[in-house]
Amino acid sequence: MTSLQTIVKQHQARAAHWAGESVDWGKRREKWLSVLRQLMDALRASFKDAGVPMDQIVDTRHRLTEETLGAYEAPGLEVTIGRDLVAFVPVASLIIGGYGRVDVIGPRDQVKLIADRAQSADEGEPGMPAEECDWVWSAYPDRSRRGGFPLDEAGLANVLEVVLGGA
Repeated sequence: MTSLQTIVKQHQARAAHWAGESVDWGKRREKWLSVLRQLMDALRASFKDAGVPMDQIVDTRHRLTEETLGAYEAPGLEVTIGRDLVAFVPVASLIIGGYGRVDVIGPRDQVKLIADRAQSADEGEPGMPAEECDWVWSAYPDRSRRGGFPLDEAGLANVLEVVLGGA
């Protein structure tokens, strides 16, 4: 068997394996895109409430390709604060240790936003599919998963301090 045949067979076997899994990848992609839209809407509202002019908050589109979710367009955001640009760029839904990642990129640094399963008493069983549970966002300024904090109003301010630097 040639190396080309080997590669084709390996990828066909992997696709057949995923087709037999109980994960509904279409629903997973829709959940990811829905959660991304909610995040971008919440960010837009927070920046507007903080006094950023609406013409300095720009929606962006990003072409992503993931092995199980396929190719799709995902929403992002660019915000000009003073003279600096901060970009919220979706990276992927299928990540180790979470349900999705958005990078916040500023002139001084970068922060990872990670979506994970919400921790609530009525969440249901731990094995519940990702597309059926609530997700929450946390920010991780460190390159690892240490030092994370919730992405609430105070968390967003902390993210901006990291990516923009002190005023």
